[in-house]
Amino acid sequence: MIDAPSEPLRTVILGQGYVGLPLAIRAAQVGHQVVGFDTDADRVKRLQAAESSSPDVPAELIATALANGLYAPTTRPEDLAGFDVAVLAVPTLLRDGAPDLSTIEHAGLTLAPRLQPGCVIIVESTTYPGTTDDVLKPLLKAVP
Repeated sequence: MIDAPSEPLRTVILGQGYVGLPLAIRAAQVGHQVVGFDTDADRVKRLQAAESSSPDVPAELIATALANGLYAPTTRPEDLAGFDVAVLAVPTLLRDGAPDLSTIEHAGLTLAPRLQPGCVIIVESTTYPGTTDDVLKPLLKAVP
């Protein structure tokens, strides 16, 4: 059996939409220190005011996570520093019938300078098998 960490995990979730927001709030509910990152400044302002755009996440849950200091929505990449776990929950659009991985690539480039030994990165975006190894891993390794 694995012992629980003595300190709360610092978890960053890139993308605060219909996948990322419920995940962020649930992680905060179980004690993770969560940074909810999104590039949409209006969405982040609404989240900072405990306004929900998700039918799966009542505003009261956001307000509680904000009040107990376990959820911090932001647009600032520097707020991602020091993470233990990162989850990419960004949209993957189709372009000419193929996945457009630019949002995954952008998220990876945002995380890359903030990597530290032992951190975990999870791709939760809808994409094809191999995206993590073939696209994300080389991006993360290329940035010093």
